[in-house]
Amino acid sequence: MANQKSRFAALGAAVVIIAGCVTWYFASPVWTLHQMKAAADASDADALNSYIDYPALREDLKAEITARMLADARKGKWGFARLGAAIETALAIDGLVSPAGMRTALIAKRDGAPSNTVTGAASALHIPENSMIVRRGFSEFLVATKQQPNNGLVFRRHGLAWKLSGVELPPST
Repeated sequence: MANQKSRFAALGAAVVIIAGCVTWYFASPVWTLHQMKAAADASDADALNSYIDYPALREDLKAEITARMLADARKGKWGFARLGAAIETALAIDGLVSPAGMRTALIAKRDGAPSNTVTGAASALHIPENSMIVRRGFSEFLVATKQQPNNGLVFRRHGLAWKLSGVELPPST
């Protein structure tokens, strides 16, 4: 009888652990996005910073912009003015990917009017109202829209938490 109770307790514990893992897997990205929006709305820089891996995000964004510049240059789409603007944008990433820059980027689109400080790469750093979560395995997800399901904000797992670590820009036209 005691052996049967032990088996039942072990089975119950396993079910609770599995249910907790499944809940975390599906709910934690939604919770992370909700918390980021709340921190941005409240101007809580410390809370917002806890959801962003600034070094990884800067490097990823620089790589995305550099790749886009090179691809456009190969296609012959670049004039000197546009090349200068792209270089300026790449240099501005360090200022953009900061607590103040991220707060501005995250709330700019929801406020209705685009801010003049949120241009170019910054426009990719907002969480759209009609966002969807695209899973990319156990340790990564993408916040995208139905219109652009392969582009958006890349979050990577840090322990049991998620941090904004990259951006996938839409292809240039």
